[in-house]
Order: sequence, then C-alpha cells, then structure tokens
Amino acid sequence: MTSSSGLAPGLSVPHARQGPRDGGGTAAPAGVTDRREPAELADVSDGIGGPQALFRVSGYRTGPEGTKLSMAVGPWLDGVDGTPAVGALGVLADDVLGRPVFVSRPPGTHLVTFELSVEVVLPPPWTGPSLLATGTVVAVDAARGLSRCEIVDGAGRLVATGRAHLRIVPAGWSQPEGIRASTLTTAADLSARDTLGPAGRSGAGSGDPIVAPNRPEFGNGSGAMHGGILFCGSEQAAAAADPEGRFATTSVTIHYLRRADLEVPVVYEVRPEHRGRSVAVYRVTARGPGGKPCSIATVARAAR
Repeated sequence: MTSSSGLAPGLSVPHARQGPRDGGGTAAPAGVTDRREPAELADVSDGIGGPQALFRVSGYRTGPEGTKLSMAVGPWLDGVDGTPAVGALGVLADDVLGRPVFVSRPPGTHLVTFELSVEVVLPPPWTGPSLLATGTVVAVDAARGLSRCEIVDGAGRLVATGRAHLRIVPAGWSQPEGIRASTLTTAADLSARDTLGPAGRSGAGSGDPIVAPNRPEFGNGSGAMHGGILFCGSEQAAAAADPEGRFATTSVTIHYLRRADLEVPVVYEVRPEHRGRSVAVYRVTARGPGGKPCSIATVARAAR
C-alpha cells in the first residue's frame, strides 16, 4: 500500500520512472557493479538508486525467458554475523519481481508491492562473481499483478526462488526526485548489516526493539524507504535475535502496509513465535511515525 503523497514502499526508482518502458521499450540498468566516480553514478536516467548502489544491483534486460537483473557478490552482502545475509537478496528480488508486472500493467496505473517472499534453496556464501535473477509474470489484471523469480549463482546453481503480489492503483504522483551523487557514493560503503543502523555493527540480541536511523541511501527516490531495504532490515533483525548463530534464515515473507518515510527512524520489533532445537520462526514488525507498522515479516530459520 502507499500513502497519498508518494511511491509505494516496495518499489524503487526504476519502477516509478515514466518513459520508454511505458511504451514497451528497454529501460536502462538499475544500479552499479563497482565503485565509479560520483559524476558517473549521478545519472538517474540510468535507474541508479541508493539501494541498488549498496548491493551492486545492475544489468536490467528483457528477453524470452523474462526480466533479468544481476547483483555482484562481495562484502556488501555481509550481515550481523559477518557472513552474506539472506536479507541482502531483498533489493534484487523486489526489483526483478516488480519490473515485469510494471510493463504489463493496464495503462494509466502504477504498482504498490503488497507481499514479497524469498525462499532459500542454497544457503550463503554464494559463488560469484554475481547472482543472476530472472523474473516472470504469473498473472496481471485490473487489480493486481503476480510474479515469480529464480536467482542463480555464478556457477549456475539455484540460490533462491521468490514471488510477489503487487496491487495496481491509479497513477497520479509526481516524478521521483533526483538521486544525489554523494548518496550513491556513501551507499557503496555500506553492507546488509547497516540496515539496522549502529545495532547491526554492535551486535544486537537483547530482544529490545532495534531503532535504525533512516538514511537517504535507503530511499526509493520518493522520500520513502525501498521495500528491499525493509526486507533486509527485517531479516537482519531476526538474525540479531540469534546471537549464538545457531540458526540460518531459510525464508522471508514480508507484507508492506504503508510508507516508511526517510525523515524518521524505523523501529524493528522482533517477536519469536517459535524457537526450538532445529527451527525458529520470528515475526518482525517495522514501525514508523506514531508507532504505526510499515511492514510485517515472517522470518523462518533452521539449525545450521
């Protein structure tokens, strides 16, 4: 869902941009794969945003097999335990699942991500140099779009599968704002653990709510947090609740309820629904202004 003033929480800049893709043309790449000069990173016409720069998501293209995006493998994927995080797949999955529905939507409409789900097939660490995601449309009608994706590693092995439920709403908001070159440069210095703010570096795990200062690098270009960042933060909050490292994340399903504005911190509340010897299930609620929930995620984890 979305507020009346901006882009949906689960959509990034490339989804919102009006232009050649509205007529079925090919859009420019969504992100960057390496550290380039700020002047090169600043061109919003390339579809580059802070979340894509952070996770090195790039290479948008379409073909008979579906929409494809890649994400470079590197330390930017590392989470609170110092290893690649499943939550780091959030931006890649959100973008590759939204794009094919975007180009298939009815004229004069836009998308808001309602549900995003990723199931791990091959646990990290993953073989590089990059992961490749392929997204396809399952169904589109006047009210909703359904899509699915597969993500493979550099050796061609299936890493994860994903699916999304996107609501179709009337278009009407303004163009996304430009992305500052400095925002993209600083985004490239972050990693998955930074979606929790200082708690991601200090090692949370007390069970208390995690207050994560919002930052422009997490934005989708409309003043709201990218849905893939909320996905990552929710998964990392669940991982932080397991300081002994007994479990690894096997799946994440997140529902987006309202915008997470960049002007205020996001508070992640983690509630263990079940924590046994071999499996654990966490409910993670991300709250924004006034304590209202922006998203609710279910994070499943299993013994390593």
